[in-house]
Amino acid sequence: MSIIEIKNLTKKYSETSGCFGVNLAINHGEVFGFIGANGAGKTTLIKQMVGFIKPQQGSCRILERDTWKEASLIMNDLGYVGGEITLPSYLTGKQYLKMIASIRKDISWDYVEKLITYFEFNSKTKIKKMSKGMKQKVALIAAFMHKPKVLILDEPTSGLDPLMQEKFNKIISNFKKDGAIIFMSSHIFGEIESNCDRIAIIKKGKIITELVVGDLLNKDNKVYALAFDNNDNYQNILNAKFNVINSDHHKKLLKIMTTKENHDELLKEINTYQPQKVEEIPFNLEEYFLQFYQEEVKFDD
Repeated sequence: MSIIEIKNLTKKYSETSGCFGVNLAINHGEVFGFIGANGAGKTTLIKQMVGFIKPQQGSCRILERDTWKEASLIMNDLGYVGGEITLPSYLTGKQYLKMIASIRKDISWDYVEKLITYFEFNSKTKIKKMSKGMKQKVALIAAFMHKPKVLILDEPTSGLDPLMQEKFNKIISNFKKDGAIIFMSSHIFGEIESNCDRIAIIKKGKIITELVVGDLLNKDNKVYALAFDNNDNYQNILNAKFNVINSDHHKKLLKIMTTKENHDELLKEINTYQPQKVEEIPFNLEEYFLQFYQEEVKFDD
């Protein structure tokens, strides 16, 4: 049985807002990435996973417990970081962590101190005086401090500098080695690629694809970036039957995707439009993601 089981989970706010019939299964020792545009339904799904919102249909189970009916029991083994962090401003970081430790009980304060040192966090500072990055560190330490079996993280490195992001990646790797499962939503594609075993993409409340990261990185698809100094040539290639995945009308730039088998033929055809520059771009998660949002990024003037 999967550690997280989501079946037909539905919470509808409008025809395109909420989440609709979501099905996911996440297994022991797996890091699962969850990506989508703002308003795609990510946070709605996550709030149902942690028992903050009651589903209208379907179910979500974590560690074989219903996340709505048995949320308080799941919290003993769950670490959670929300997309918007709200903390009591009148406490210091240490006071807040002490409060969380007293609620959770059986916390090793030595381990908390280790996390404080690792994230270079000044725990004596009042929360109201903290930067976004410092508040993020508080939330991460509170989520990690009881060594949970399950971590649900919504934009976990928001506000952190590159060094802290790398430290976050390392601690996620350690949790994975210990058998924890991590469900992570992020707008940072490199973070998802570095940490996750599988990924789901959500759009307008529905899962539109699910993939294994290793398979994505080994795909035979190729992406070419083209630049033009002639507007007629640029417009003509846009109107041709190429798989254009991104375009900038002002700078006369575009990106075209092709399969490995077809790329020699494609390059010959591209040259007939006399591009100023052609550059191959390694295929990555961001390019893959943008395939599903082409209509949203178009801007015709």
